[in-house]
Amino acid sequence: MQKKQNISLSDMKQALISQEFALYYQPKVSMITGELCGAEALIRWIKPDGTIVPPMDFIPIAEQSQFIQEITKYVFQKLVIDFAIINAVNSNISVSFNTSGKDFYDNTLTDIIIDAVNSRIIDPSKIEIEVTETILVDEVQAKGCLNKLANIGIPIAMDDFGTGHSGLVELSKWPFSILKIDQKFIKGLDDSTKDREILQASIRMAHQLNMDVVAEGIEDQETYRVLQEYGCKIGQGYWISKPLPLHEFIPFLKNFNNLPAMPIGLLYMAQLDHIQWRKTLIDTALFLHSSDEKRELKNLRGLPELEHTCCKLGKWYYNTGRVFQHMQSYSQLEQPHIKLHNIGKELLVAAQNHCEMGELTNLIQNLSEKSLKVLEALQALENDLHVEQYSEIEKVS
Repeated sequence: MQKKQNISLSDMKQALISQEFALYYQPKVSMITGELCGAEALIRWIKPDGTIVPPMDFIPIAEQSQFIQEITKYVFQKLVIDFAIINAVNSNISVSFNTSGKDFYDNTLTDIIIDAVNSRIIDPSKIEIEVTETILVDEVQAKGCLNKLANIGIPIAMDDFGTGHSGLVELSKWPFSILKIDQKFIKGLDDSTKDREILQASIRMAHQLNMDVVAEGIEDQETYRVLQEYGCKIGQGYWISKPLPLHEFIPFLKNFNNLPAMPIGLLYMAQLDHIQWRKTLIDTALFLHSSDEKRELKNLRGLPELEHTCCKLGKWYYNTGRVFQHMQSYSQLEQPHIKLHNIGKELLVAAQNHCEMGELTNLIQNLSEKSLKVLEALQALENDLHVEQYSEIEKVS
């Protein structure tokens, strides 16, 4: 075990002047396609004699003072330089970097990043900012900074989710578009039922908030497979690759072989979306029917999306779900889904006009029948996907 070194603030300041800090990049993989999709930039302190000081030995010290802001600025400025090379090798890669709560005590870092984007030095969609739950303490200033960054198109990720006390309500107040699950839950998948339940609930929660989920700490193929089935979109960990210095990361980008793609989790989420849409629509119809006055649909809070291309299932079908378009069962889902939305519109109009209860019941039954057709189509697609993947495994073996 490596002995922890005695480090002072002045040591770190001198190291920054001497440019002893370097960035390593840990690859991220899309668990939908199996393709490399990004990387996390991680700082390393490399002394002149080649000794590497791990971040856990110096970042906490920097966090105790304002010097952490200098480190973060250095990371971003170095990342901008490295990214020009990374983007030339693979233009689909996005890179994230870590920030401290203190980086948002004022506008300094925020202004530097905005200036870089406005100067077209870096594409905002290709850079991600990771923050921990501790940032939620100073709400007004931090939220203002993060909103500015999100408004120019920079994805904001909550890192180490699950280590603090943030829940659905708290998350919804912030401009997060990515949820990064703390690796302690990933490592507890085999041994802890509670960790598995927390992980699944977190993924579903993030999905409802239209957030992507990143799982870190993937150390074996079985964990990777389980996370795919849960609906996790992005993974990173030593099983995929350890953090690499730039001169090793570039060849890794060039020579990467795609990992197994298994978008079963997407189908699982699509089914949950549909069931929630159906429940909300029926609840809305019953509310309208029982109301003493005729209510305008556009004024209802929580009104389910009535256009088949705009509900969550529709957005999935016409976007991410296209990974299945080579399968016949994919195309067979479209018409039942369109018919479902048509009866949904008819149901709400009838409820709005206070139709007879018998008519309302018949319409709800009709809606339920159409809903079952959609679920059957999704199940058929899932079955075909299992068969396709089994056939691929057979070919390989």
